[in-house]
Amino acid sequence: MTISILHDCDPGNDDALGILVALGSPHLSLATVTTGAGHLAADRTARNAAITLAIAGAETVPVTFGALAPLVRERLIAGVLDMESALDPERPDLPAVAIDETRTSAHAITDLAARMPGLTIVTTGPFTNLALALRNHPSIATKLKRIVALGGAWGLGNKTAAAEWNVLCDPEAASIVFGAGVPMTLLPIDATAQVMIDDALVEAIAALRGRATRFVTELLRSLRATFKGGGPFAPLDMPLNDPLALLVAAEPALVRTIPARVDVELAGRFTYGRTVMDFAGKSGLPPNCEIAIQFDAAATRSAFVRALARLSENSSPTSS
Repeated sequence: MTISILHDCDPGNDDALGILVALGSPHLSLATVTTGAGHLAADRTARNAAITLAIAGAETVPVTFGALAPLVRERLIAGVLDMESALDPERPDLPAVAIDETRTSAHAITDLAARMPGLTIVTTGPFTNLALALRNHPSIATKLKRIVALGGAWGLGNKTAAAEWNVLCDPEAASIVFGAGVPMTLLPIDATAQVMIDDALVEAIAALRGRATRFVTELLRSLRATFKGGGPFAPLDMPLNDPLALLVAAEPALVRTIPARVDVELAGRFTYGRTVMDFAGKSGLPPNCEIAIQFDAAATRSAFVRALARLSENSSPTSS
């Protein structure tokens, strides 16, 4: 059975890989890509999504322009990209699908949830677009099948000592999403660090035959080149991160999850944006997430390669 998904993201190299995995997976049907500010300003993330879809030959998948800034806090922009010929620096000669400028990303989420009951939303960026949709139209929470999100940490953060990037970009939005009552699978960075981009994975993708292979290989190499460890507990190599959310949406058995309560710290001087994961039920509040704790790394890497091999084989002639 194919799962209909909306991918909310902020491309970003790893978000672009997530879009490509969604297009290549036989288990997923990518209905829409919604974007917003995060890795870069909102106009750039929308264009990067449009470039990725065009390179993959997915001209019929709509892409929308989303939130310019967080709900409350000042805007953060990562700006961490290093692409010689793909997403950054800006190259006007790259193909790009048309961006739907008739509606915002929050409107697109609301519209699609209403038209497609049972929709799964995969979010790999800040939670702003999804929070706006849920806040303005709370009834869509009952129509969604699941949210699969890349974000948060049960241990150390990757942007501050306490907070993970996607949640820190808009903690208030993340709090709204966690509290919306939608079934949710959360992939914290502690778990995603178990699946890394190493030489073997890059070589496996580079060996594929197909028109999208060069683009995918460059995305992977760029992610490795820009990776900077954050202390003695950081992973040794760049985690695959965002594509993992799409892979888990397609094949939930790739990861072991346990139910727990997740809340977001909104007031702490040093802990603003921290995801507080109550595995032991100490708060007395009911679980609101299935939290990924252990990936089958080998099976996950194989699923990643299979999805991109299928995509490369099916890419249009304009993808070279």
